[in-house]
Amino acid sequence: METEYGELRIGINALYGEELLVETTADTSERGGAERVLSVEAEAKATGVELLDKEAEVSGKVNYRLLYLDKQRRLCGLDYFKDFKCRVAGDEITPTGKSAVTFSVPDAGARVEGDKVELSAFLEVSLRYFGESEMQKVTAIEGAECRKREFLSQQAKRIERTIELEKVADVGSEVKKILLFDTALTITDIARKEDGSEVSGAVRADILYLNEADETVELTAELPFSEVFEDAPLAEYSAAIKSSRIVLTDDEGGNAIEIEAAVTIGEISYEESVEEVTVAACGEKNAVEEIFAKAKGRRFFAQETFAESLTGGIPLPVENVYHVIARPGCRAIADVAVTDGSVRVEGVSAFRLLYLTEEGYASAQGELPFAFALPLKVAREGLKAEATLGITEPKASYNGKEWVVTAKADLSISLFEEEEVSYLADAKEGDPIPESEAGVSVYFAEKGEDVWQIAKTMGVLPSDLVKANPFLAEPLTENRKILVFYRK
Repeated sequence: METEYGELRIGINALYGEELLVETTADTSERGGAERVLSVEAEAKATGVELLDKEAEVSGKVNYRLLYLDKQRRLCGLDYFKDFKCRVAGDEITPTGKSAVTFSVPDAGARVEGDKVELSAFLEVSLRYFGESEMQKVTAIEGAECRKREFLSQQAKRIERTIELEKVADVGSEVKKILLFDTALTITDIARKEDGSEVSGAVRADILYLNEADETVELTAELPFSEVFEDAPLAEYSAAIKSSRIVLTDDEGGNAIEIEAAVTIGEISYEESVEEVTVAACGEKNAVEEIFAKAKGRRFFAQETFAESLTGGIPLPVENVYHVIARPGCRAIADVAVTDGSVRVEGVSAFRLLYLTEEGYASAQGELPFAFALPLKVAREGLKAEATLGITEPKASYNGKEWVVTAKADLSISLFEEEEVSYLADAKEGDPIPESEAGVSVYFAEKGEDVWQIAKTMGVLPSDLVKANPFLAEPLTENRKILVFYRK
């Protein structure tokens, strides 16, 4: 008995994660000294990924955005950066693959110690690894019948483009100091076409500044973008802000703010291939000693974007509030569940209200839970889903009892299917199959057994068994008597 071998090549699409705490200290002594922090936001970005054997080293940067009162109780803003590194373990990671990294920040904090502010951010790191795996498979066995099945695999190719955006916003002639500059990106549409896909979205810039009367003023500007990726019928897309800045300039009408942003748009396109593997073998004269291996495939299925409304009440501990500014805080997705025709996303988003009273500025924080049932025709039970969430356009209004916060929740849902196949990686000749002197036997088969199970038990070829028992083409739905003929 001789065994022939081939190569099984499958695409790897694996998701790995890690958690870490990033802490640092900001010195505010040259900025009037911090008395009390009103608001802290944290955002993480990847600056580099090095793939190693069974792990990846991720380098990144956390941007802390602070609003605080200084020692003279003046409203101040501060951006502070902290570099970090972490290692993400993954059994299938090799140096020759590719990766995509995303972050979520479910918690961030700030604590004043003298003129210094102790900052912390809890990060959840998600690393998608793409590569290929080559394994040995059995293609044929002399003197045996082999049962085959097809295994669908995807090979991924990642492309990243950077586009530059800019816009000028008129702010009048009374800008005294810029307190806060914040940007958020939203993919609003992915238009699938025959020759590719058009990815559209916008960068929303939120600016908080003081005018000459020491009044807090909010300014919002949008920088739209659109990018076309060709010849990618099966692909998913992501976008992130690589860098952003504002410059206060003078023009004929007074002050103007120039907003610049560099946006990276990533496309992961998939090419499907069908691999045939041997999943069972039956010998004619000798039993086959089977050595099995397992292959797991994770295949991209579909991607959709959604815009939902998030609303809820946050009580303020004081009355006679003159002005309220709502800021989005940390957020976390707790669960993503796929059912037939929809995807349900549950989690919580924090908001901080910056408000002005007769005694000055103060702040309060509240959390709004959310549960979105997103209609998705191609969704079905058994599929896996990944969700990304962005919170934009926060607003606060008073309804007579409490302050009601409303915001826009931008979600991107990617669907995947997972399949695992047990296949023959090797096969050897086993013991001789004993021959029956009578030449025919009766086997009492139980419900659920199929031709391959019975053939192995009785030591005959599956093809001979089907010739004598045509109903064995499918697994049995009831107990049956099986005739087994032995070759001389």
